[in-house]
Amino acid sequence: MRPVDRKLLMKSDYLRKEAELFIDYIAQGEEVAANQFMCRTMKEVNEGGHYLNTWVYEQTKVLLQNGKLVGVLGGDHSVPLGFMKALAEKHGEFGVLQIDAHCDLRVAYEGFNYSHASIMYNALGEIPEIKRLIQVGVRDFGGDEWDYICNSEFRVITYFDKEIKRRQYEGETWKYITDEIINKLPQKVYISFDIDGLDRKLCPHTGTPVPGGFEAEEVYYLLKKILDTGRELIGFDLCEVGVNSENDWNANVGARVLFKLCNLLVASNTPAAK
Repeated sequence: MRPVDRKLLMKSDYLRKEAELFIDYIAQGEEVAANQFMCRTMKEVNEGGHYLNTWVYEQTKVLLQNGKLVGVLGGDHSVPLGFMKALAEKHGEFGVLQIDAHCDLRVAYEGFNYSHASIMYNALGEIPEIKRLIQVGVRDFGGDEWDYICNSEFRVITYFDKEIKRRQYEGETWKYITDEIINKLPQKVYISFDIDGLDRKLCPHTGTPVPGGFEAEEVYYLLKKILDTGRELIGFDLCEVGVNSENDWNANVGARVLFKLCNLLVASNTPAAK
């Protein structure tokens, strides 16, 4: 683990409070343009998002240049954008497998350019090397996101949780569905794992829970099958793990998912371990 950057931590603490005030303001239906303070807040938060993206890019680029295998831990799901840019410079074209309850294809959600709800929109717009995004487990999305998917010319393929469940209820096996998912991925694969892709009983304090979702072993099976096909895992992020001082279940599950992702990344990059 890299040490926490103190400047980044202080900036995050300050801007989080500012963002909360901003969200409370717009939740009342108020007009941002009419409030000079709120306009400044939105500008500062967006500048902070850009600062974070640049910091993550610079940190991960150096690690990749030194031959390290890298995973990024959130924080919310906005954090890995800079890492994906660094991966694109090192590896060229790759695909993203996103485990998530949400599409994260919103444009500047709530006015924030680098919102957690906009991570995949930003990644696809800023990183042409991402040839395909496969989303698995989605069960909460907006009309604009649906339109984006439909107009992506199959650059984005979304396996909605409801449709996966329907296919299983009607007799299709998880193996059959995972084979179909993996066949749509290119040779190099990046895993973006939002913990809310799991059933909420496994992540009760994640920020935006949605009914439904996977058991952990279902996702592990999917990820292991990627290795079995000879595809290469080039990196991962794990985000949105909740914090609760009275219950360590969130940390317990999150740590186990992290351990699994680390092992898969090492196995994929160590021929004798496959």
